[in-house]
Amino acid sequence: MFQHIKILSPIILIFYSFVLSQVKLEVNTIPTKVDIHLDGVNLGSSPIKNERITPGVHKFEIKKKGYAPLTYDLLVNPAQAISLDFFLNPIYECKFKTEEKGLVFELNGEHRWDVDMVRLRLEAGDHLLRVFKIGEIIDEQTIRVDQPKKYN
Repeated sequence: MFQHIKILSPIILIFYSFVLSQVKLEVNTIPTKVDIHLDGVNLGSSPIKNERITPGVHKFEIKKKGYAPLTYDLLVNPAQAISLDFFLNPIYECKFKTEEKGLVFELNGEHRWDVDMVRLRLEAGDHLLRVFKIGEIIDEQTIRVDQPKKYN
């Protein structure tokens, strides 16, 4: 009988150390009802309450239609609880239009176009718009996107 106790005690010890090392997790978002994924597993919609997480490196993916997705890497240290708050930026449709010919537009050093009208879905916030003519910059400005807009 004592031999069985010796065999089971390391298993029980590992189980209890695993359970005791877990950290309580709460995730709140603005807006609410955002899909929360932890290490590729869907935890459900925010707010997340009384979830458990093990110490170590974890990856959060936070998504909601109409908002910019967010990826967040987190190193969890042994603790009693972690509470995370995330604010998702809305995405707005913006239309850029010009009647002047020969212009090239560049947004945030990434998006380029030379047509007279383009629609882009942009995350709320400040964006750098540069305008080129014959390879030289003729205008540069920061535009603030905080609602659907039309730029002429």
